[in-house]
Amino acid sequence: MKNRFLFLSTVALAALAAAVFPLNSSAETDAAGPRARLRPVRDAIRSSGARWTAGETSVSNLPESEWHRLTGLDSTPPTGPQAPEPPVKWLPRAVDWRDNGGNFVTPARQQGGCGSCWSFAMTGALESYVLRKRNTPGADLDLSEQVYVSCSSVGSCKGGVLFPLFLLREGLPPESAYPYIEANGSCADAKPGWEGQAHKIDGWGMVSPSLSKIKAALAHYGPLPTSMQVYSDLLDYKSGIYTRVGGKRLGGHAVLLVGYNDEEEYFIVKNSWGTDWGENGFFRIDYSQMHSLVVFGLTTVAYY
Repeated sequence: MKNRFLFLSTVALAALAAAVFPLNSSAETDAAGPRARLRPVRDAIRSSGARWTAGETSVSNLPESEWHRLTGLDSTPPTGPQAPEPPVKWLPRAVDWRDNGGNFVTPARQQGGCGSCWSFAMTGALESYVLRKRNTPGADLDLSEQVYVSCSSVGSCKGGVLFPLFLLREGLPPESAYPYIEANGSCADAKPGWEGQAHKIDGWGMVSPSLSKIKAALAHYGPLPTSMQVYSDLLDYKSGIYTRVGGKRLGGHAVLLVGYNDEEEYFIVKNSWGTDWGENGFFRIDYSQMHSLVVFGLTTVAYY
């Protein structure tokens, strides 16, 4: 009952975000340019005591008309089985799958002008899954997000959902089988016989949207695709522990959760905006953002 109440509460927050900060709000404008837009973000960080730094990034100079391409997660949560409760009696105070007996997280990629964050989050999770299963930390593994976009029927450049049934049945081949093109593409353009090179998962399940459940699943199952609401202040994130300080809502976004830290109360997350954004394409986000308008972690998936 407690988990159901939390789920309903976070859904209500998401609805409030849509109402108060609509996608087409005219409350802000970038007419003065990104440099001018940075000033109020930095002022808000300072006045709120937030623990992050804003600056020009690889996406700061995008015109507002293109912001929606940075996201792409369908707001309708997928239905699926619940992930089994991890058999853990205690959790470590910190986990980072980039340095947990080796590096089991591949580099941040770039989704470009296509709302395919859902594909990048789930493909990144599959890459980590394969590295962990084979116990080959640091291996150069790059799987095809384009096959997921073009062949799975889960979504397109206009958005998709965190529903990995395709990874269970078909899987994904190396990037060379169908290099990413920032467009919907056609499955017929994938390299013939790619199915024989595909990596698959053995099972999957949904993780309840609570801090303890997500941490336990992350420690036990490895990196997890998860969801959040993106606001325009995140475009200017350079480093630190993110909390929303304002800005226009861009939409739902899928990212890859790769770690947590209880001492400073943050998650470690892999984004799909390239390595010139954030901390080499990664960011840290405060636990509190699970219960803010960002509703971080509302939909989370585990592979096992």
